[in-house]
Amino acid sequence: MEELEEIIKAIDLMMVGCEIDYKELKEQPIASDFFDNYSNTRIVNSFLFNYSKIQDKIGAKLFRKVLYVQKEIDSETLPMKDVLNILEKLQIIESVYEWDRIREIRNNLSHEYPYCIDERIENIELAIEGYELLKKIYENIKKYCNLNRENK
Repeated sequence: MEELEEIIKAIDLMMVGCEIDYKELKEQPIASDFFDNYSNTRIVNSFLFNYSKIQDKIGAKLFRKVLYVQKEIDSETLPMKDVLNILEKLQIIESVYEWDRIREIRNNLSHEYPYCIDERIENIELAIEGYELLKKIYENIKKYCNLNRENK
């Protein structure tokens, strides 16, 4: 349980920074001249970094740890496909496709070429969409943990 709380604390910290950047990005149109202001570039870089780290932490650590602590699985070595199917059944994620979409967005970001402005803008918009999904999934996980804690 302590390890789960540490993972949640770490994600909460990353979410704070990501949320600040997310709100700033949503407040203004993102077009090619957006990158003329270096401050905007820093916001984008911070947002994308936190988005990627949050996605990694949730996928690599949190999903399995939650299911293990809540006694939905017997081992944290369960294949990701099975983990996602259980999360879908528990309505923590809407569908396996939803998580695959978030992973796909993250992979696009890691193969981005900063000099291609149109691609960069598209990836920022995709990351914003992905962050909104990620935030919803994270909220669902926290609700699930609290509900199960109350029922025990």
